[in-house]
Amino acid sequence: MENITHKNKVVGILVRKISAGSIPVTDGVEPLQVVTLKHPSGKYLVAHTHAPKKRTTNKLQECLLVKKGKVRLDLYGPDKKMFKKITIKEGDLFILQNGGFGIHLLDDSELVEVKNGPFIEDKVLL
Repeated sequence: MENITHKNKVVGILVRKISAGSIPVTDGVEPLQVVTLKHPSGKYLVAHTHAPKKRTTNKLQECLLVKKGKVRLDLYGPDKKMFKKITIKEGDLFILQNGGFGIHLLDDSELVEVKNGPFIEDKVLL
């Protein structure tokens, strides 16, 4: 797991390898909660649900999982200036916590994007 920072602020988290266990990737105060799960065959993770609670967030975060292919991300800080380019490939996970990104498809690719909702059309082009 690698925190990518800009001006001492975590812009994103890159996960290339999943460690054993149930490991929180994002801090508990973040709107998007990401946990990796890596357990051996036969392990049972206890069935559960979550009690309805009001959750209020003031920012959108996104998570990209590369299922197939390879993409380059142009990373923008909260100041809306590009500061870094990274390449992610099949099996990699990237969590955008602050700022923004542009996505260049380098190969035929399949991505899964997850973000906190509900959906609101609020896209600001960089």
